[in-house]
Amino acid sequence: MAEEMEKEPIIGLDTESDSFHHYQEQVCLIQVAIGARDYLLDTIAVRDLSALKKPMEDPAREFVLNGADYDVVCLKRDFNITFGKIFDTALGAQLLGYPATGLSALLARHFNVEMTKQHQRDEWYRRPLTESQMKYALNDIRYLNPLRDRIRDELKALNRLEWAEEEFALLTKREWKREAFKPDNFWRIRGSRDLRQREQAVLRELAVMRDRRARGINRPPFKVISDQALKDIARKQPRSTRGLKSIRGVSELMIRRFGDDILEAVRIGAELPEKEFPVPPKGERRPGDPASSRRLELLKRWRSGRAVQLEIDPGVLAPLNTLKAVARSGAGTLKELQKVEEVSRWRTREFGREWIEAMNGSGK
Repeated sequence: MAEEMEKEPIIGLDTESDSFHHYQEQVCLIQVAIGARDYLLDTIAVRDLSALKKPMEDPAREFVLNGADYDVVCLKRDFNITFGKIFDTALGAQLLGYPATGLSALLARHFNVEMTKQHQRDEWYRRPLTESQMKYALNDIRYLNPLRDRIRDELKALNRLEWAEEEFALLTKREWKREAFKPDNFWRIRGSRDLRQREQAVLRELAVMRDRRARGINRPPFKVISDQALKDIARKQPRSTRGLKSIRGVSELMIRRFGDDILEAVRIGAELPEKEFPVPPKGERRPGDPASSRRLELLKRWRSGRAVQLEIDPGVLAPLNTLKAVARSGAGTLKELQKVEEVSRWRTREFGREWIEAMNGSGK
C-alpha cells in the first residue's frame, strides 16, 4: 500500500473511529483510494503504520478528505502521522458558499449519488467487519478524487483556490486538544444552571462518579448514564435503592453495577457545606474598551454585507474570533494587520483594506 501511495500524486482518504462507543477513542479503520485501487487498512490488527509516514508526509502528494479536521488530529494522535498536503472537499465547499457540505450532500449534488448512513454509528472496533460495513466504508472514498476536481475547478473559477489552499495548510497543523475531565465540567450538562445550588453540588459529584466509571470500563459517559438521569437524581436526591428505582433512565442493571456509587455521590453532594457549592464559570471578559467594541460592530456590519455579495456564510468569510482580533488590534495599515496572529494571510490580503476602511467608518 505504501509503495502504491508513492506512485500517485492525489489520494482519497477517510477514517472510521469508535468515539461513539469508547471513552478513549481510537482510529479503527483507514480507507484509501489509490489510483484504480481502494484499500481498507485494519488499524485494530495493524498498529505499526510507520511505512505510511513517508508517503503521507510528503508535501508533493495531496490527500483528499471530506471534513479533514477530525481525521488529521486522530491520525496524528494515534500514529504520529502528519499530512504533508491535503484537500478538504467540505471546507472547499464552504468557501464556495454551498448550503450543505457533508459528503452525502456533496455526492448528491455533483454525482446524483445517494449515500446511506446505515453504519455511521457502528462499533467499528468489532471484528470481523461485515460485507455491508466494508461496502459502506469504501463508498466514503470512491468519489473523493473526482469530487476534489470539481470543487477545485469551482474555487479556481471564483479566484478562491488560494483561500482554500491556505486553510488546508493550516488544517495539517491541527493537534488533538481533548482536555482531561475536571469536576467543573458538569457545567457543560445542559440545564445544570437551572438547578438549585444544592442540586448543582449533587450533580457535580454524580458527574465525577460517572466519569470514573466510564474510564474504568472504557465507555463514553453518556452510555454509562444519561445527562437527564443525572439531573433527575440531583433533583430528587434518593438515599436508597428504592428511591433510585423511581427515576426514569436508571435501570436495574445500573443499580446492580454502580447503584452504591450513585448513592454515595448523592450523599457527598447533599452534605456539602454551602461555602463549597460550585460556582458557575464566567466567560472570558476583557477590560471594557468602547473603541474596540465599536470597531467590532462596524466589522460585523461589513461582514454581513460582504457575505451577501460573495454568497458565502458570514462565519466562513470571517469567523467572529478573526473580527475580534482585528477590532482589538485597531490596525490602521496592512502591515499592522499582518502582525495579528489570529488572522489568516488570505483574509488580510483579500479584505484587509476593507476592514481598515470599515473600522474608520468609511467602508460601505
